Amino acid sequence: MAGRTPSFRLDEELSFAGKAMRVAGLLRLEGASGQRTIRYLLAEPSGSPVIVEEGDGLFTALRPLPAAAILPAAGNTVTIGGEKYTLVAVRKLKVLKAEGQAPGGTPPPVLLLSGVFEGPSGTLMREMVPGSKRQAYYLMRALRAGEILSAAQHAAAREADSRSAAQRAIDED
Repeated sequence: MAGRTPSFRLDEELSFAGKAMRVAGLLRLEGASGQRTIRYLLAEPSGSPVIVEEGDGLFTALRPLPAAAILPAAGNTVTIGGEKYTLVAVRKLKVLKAEGQAPGGTPPPVLLLSGVFEGPSGTLMREMVPGSKRQAYYLMRALRAGEILSAAQHAAAREADSRSAAQRAIDED
């Protein structure tokens, strides 16, 4: 299959925000204009899973919101915790391939519709399967460079930090 190669493979060990995790699942998605996106489900033994989306070389964390926190959409706005979010984009995503556990916890559909909203606390995404009443909401947060790394990249960064600290100690003497 042609398209974007995931930065991480199923069952690969990696570091997310300094925590050791593994890729428990991934979805390969294609937008209406042909752009490719990869969605990862990251897991660790003692914590909650994390969903991370990769597109155009950038990573975004998707934090699920409980349904009770969200008021029904009214036109192009949705209210969460008293704050209004306004629709700024709509994405139609075709699921090309699913591996491992499905990010979001349910079997992947063939098509997803995502509405992206902007508000006082950042970016929100509402996602649904056409023909279904079920919707999922996620707060989106762009990840900084180095916040998600393969295990090898993380080990190399720690080694470089250690060498740098040792050099500073020598220079101070």
